[in-house]
Amino acid sequence: MTMIASVTAALQQALGAALDDLARETGVIQRQRKFTGQALLRMLVLTLLHKPDATTWDFLVTATQLGLDVTPTAVAKRFAAGQPLVDFLRQALERALQQAVASQPAAAELLQRFTAVFLGDSSTITLPDELAHLFPGCGGKEGTSAAALKVQVLWDLKSGRLERLVVEAGKASDARSVIATEQAEQVEPGTLLVYDLGYFSVERFATVARRQAWFVSRLQHGTTVYDGESGEELDLLAYLGGQEGGLVDLTILLGASERLRCRLIGVRVPQEVASRRRQQAREKAKKHGREPSAEYLELLGWSLFVTNCTAEEMTWKAVVVLYRARWQIELLFKLWKSHNGLARCRQGASALECLAVFYAKLLGVLLQHWLLLATAWLCPQRSLLKGARLLRDDVKKLLLAIDDCARFLELLLELQRLILDLAQVKARTKNPSHPQLLDDPELLDWLC
Repeated sequence: MTMIASVTAALQQALGAALDDLARETGVIQRQRKFTGQALLRMLVLTLLHKPDATTWDFLVTATQLGLDVTPTAVAKRFAAGQPLVDFLRQALERALQQAVASQPAAAELLQRFTAVFLGDSSTITLPDELAHLFPGCGGKEGTSAAALKVQVLWDLKSGRLERLVVEAGKASDARSVIATEQAEQVEPGTLLVYDLGYFSVERFATVARRQAWFVSRLQHGTTVYDGESGEELDLLAYLGGQEGGLVDLTILLGASERLRCRLIGVRVPQEVASRRRQQAREKAKKHGREPSAEYLELLGWSLFVTNCTAEEMTWKAVVVLYRARWQIELLFKLWKSHNGLARCRQGASALECLAVFYAKLLGVLLQHWLLLATAWLCPQRSLLKGARLLRDDVKKLLLAIDDCARFLELLLELQRLILDLAQVKARTKNPSHPQLLDDPELLDWLC
């Protein structure tokens, strides 16, 4: 099945007639009059994709385009459905996530060495305090909320597939998230896992290695490190202080109990970068009423990575480029939050309306992601943000035609041509772009 055919089938399933049964099961539609479950979901998701800060009027326009003869009052009453509406949208999202939508693997040379390259991370969204019983936040500290949720994502940078998308309580630990714990236990041989420090776990790294897969991570401060040859504990600060150059690449044993054989790569950073890191570390520690240790501040003069990829399998530059690729998932969250308004809801909305709008928007960004896989993914220099901006203008017209395969295909191919022409990142001689580095890691400036 071609990518476009796969996306078309997934969209038809996610927006299809089965939603009518789901609406009755959740109680959001008790007596069918104007709205069916399918029409209700399409009105909500299509409107919010086109206009994240939509008003009642905007929903009414979409309802009319769907062929519904409804009043503004009827539209407004849909948001007053409370928990049944939340349950309906949450379960519709869960069903959509069962669709395995992936593009043809990217052609970047560095990615071809792995069967998949999974990036894992989370993003927190504040909720009204009334929802603290459903999604407890980290309240109690300045700047924190009593209610919040985390969107946990595991994304395959090679095929574009959203392997996992899980909504958890805001206070949940990243290190215990299912996208980290379950994935380590189920990872296929030949897969690379890249997470940030919030997911650091030597035990999990050992599980990944035993399954003949790879990991790349920053080194968590305080983790015991042993010399890979002598087995003696390594005083990392003293060792790095004795290095005349700006690069360290050596075999170590990681963790006091696991003693996992892996590789430590250290790259000295420019003084201005080190100073900025130390200032940020002091500010973060101050918020928690403590001071960072002198050792920790000194180590911030280095970027320290651990991986079970050997030097023969990957150069140190390739390892650094792959870790830096984790920034792409940060950009994905930025796209969802800034462009799609994932964390926003209208002023004066009830707590349950805010939660319902969140689920509708999250389903919308999933559909948007599928469309971008069909139209932009195979362009190596793609910009998903630029693609999403172009998509927004036509997304309602496109999805309103989802039941007319010929018309939908025509509109999708038009969008694909537009995105391929306009949604690209230019190649750069100085500070090479992410696609350039994936294709040739040796372009990386060693002062990173």
